[in-house]
Amino acid sequence: MAGLLPDQDPTLFLLACLAPAPRALEAWSTWRARHGPAEGMGGAQRSLRSLSAVLACSLLEAGASLDRHDATWLRAAQLHEQRRTERYQEIAAAVLASLSAAGLPFLLARGAAVAEGVLPKPWLRHCHDLDLLVPESHLDRASEVLVQSGLREEASADAGRAFLHRRLLPVRLHPKPLPSPFFGPLLEDLQVRARQATILGTSLLLPSADDLLLHVCCHAACRGGRTSLRWVSDAHAIVVQSEEIDWSRLRTTAADHGLSAQLAVTLGYLAHDIGTPIPSTLLEALAADASRADGLERELLIHAARLGEGGHFGTLWQAVGARSRISLARWLLVPDGAYLKRLEASPSPSGSQLLLRHWHSRLTAAPSALARLAFQGSP
Repeated sequence: MAGLLPDQDPTLFLLACLAPAPRALEAWSTWRARHGPAEGMGGAQRSLRSLSAVLACSLLEAGASLDRHDATWLRAAQLHEQRRTERYQEIAAAVLASLSAAGLPFLLARGAAVAEGVLPKPWLRHCHDLDLLVPESHLDRASEVLVQSGLREEASADAGRAFLHRRLLPVRLHPKPLPSPFFGPLLEDLQVRARQATILGTSLLLPSADDLLLHVCCHAACRGGRTSLRWVSDAHAIVVQSEEIDWSRLRTTAADHGLSAQLAVTLGYLAHDIGTPIPSTLLEALAADASRADGLERELLIHAARLGEGGHFGTLWQAVGARSRISLARWLLVPDGAYLKRLEASPSPSGSQLLLRHWHSRLTAAPSALARLAFQGSP
């Protein structure tokens, strides 16, 4: 759906980063003809900046014909990320060691798991935080350990705990792989399938390749995949660098937790637009599973697509066709009761109360939404 995936321009940039040499060079030539680096990586496309080192590695290894300006900033971006990664690893190593010394169970997640557990060169993944999956029963103790290690606890936007290292690195502990209102596999299931690895001097658990791929793709879909494009390079790396992926288990996990649609959208983009080698049989199976999605799954997908458009319903409305607008109108006016309950952080009231509350919030937001639509439609 619109709002979940990068559009044509950032896709060219991603191809320059990830595709084999001939296609990467062609994509770079097309993108560079439209943009200077500073302009092309600013504004709405500022998330491209975090892929500068990946781009540099791709183009320099492919022997791209670069003018002096481009060659200079690409080499500078590569060197900057290498030095930055050394500082990141120093902080992350201390955090991981403190939790391990306390005997606490945890899994390395998201960007750090890709950088340290998948990529041959960790500096190819720009990491600006450290995400760990910690069983809920151990959250309090893990928090105590981090505070004793000098981290400052901060407000958290979800059910987890958030901390800030004195060198300004955010550290987050999550009891669930996916944010509310999305449900994913239980952390206990990920632990059973995880593999043991030594990362930055600490023996710990890394999610299996299929679980990490599901985590990266569905987290991006849940948050709106345009917000950050690092999920594309992360997922591509997992597929390309992993020795073996249990594709059958990946499909089953997605189907069991109502994530087939999100996975079909994200993996479909990777396969068709980026050229990531994903089995066509899996894509067909996911599409079939997604076609049987219930009302809750469809409305969660709309929820994610709206996040991808900055939370603006009007922008999403303008981006889709007539058929999708019927689903959007239903979601706006009479959403599925199970979806409304997912949005409730506290014990849920009755279905009628939830619907009344939903209508009230929509009416409250209507004037600003209409004004935004009018502005976007003006010449």
